[in-house]
Amino acid sequence: VAKIASDPNYFTYLQECAPDARIVLGDGRRSLTAAPQGEYDLLILDAFTSDAVPIHLVTREAVALYLNKLAPGGLLVFNITNRHLDLQTVIGNLAEDAGLTTRVQHDLSIDPRDAGRGKMASQWAIVARSATDMGPLANDPRWIRPRIRPGTSAWTDNFSSLLSVYVWN
Repeated sequence: VAKIASDPNYFTYLQECAPDARIVLGDGRRSLTAAPQGEYDLLILDAFTSDAVPIHLVTREAVALYLNKLAPGGLLVFNITNRHLDLQTVIGNLAEDAGLTTRVQHDLSIDPRDAGRGKMASQWAIVARSATDMGPLANDPRWIRPRIRPGTSAWTDNFSSLLSVYVWN
């Protein structure tokens, strides 16, 4: 994965990053435990689009860890795109449980030119300690408060319910 991510034939992000950007291989949550408190301004979690959702990355305990590693004003960004699960409910419940604020964007209409460059429909959630931390996104009409399914609650390391957020078609 690191080799492909570093190959400019596929991705240019790492080359356009700050020169000291480093790649840490391993389970994201476990690797993050070694990072200093307040180390990051931005944490992006992009592991949810497949059929096997890594639940341990979207629990109360995981969010507590992320917040511990975020600098003041830092943001959590989740790619919540998933064909089978309503992950905006999961993230919305976690944010509410932790006293955080969140917004979601459903970027589902893709221009054919963008599709030709590899862009796919996606859904994103931003979580912050306050709306002020989100900057202009807090009031951007494309970023809305998540719809949370009634009767659901924040997932924990000891309890999660895939059926409560399953998208029945």
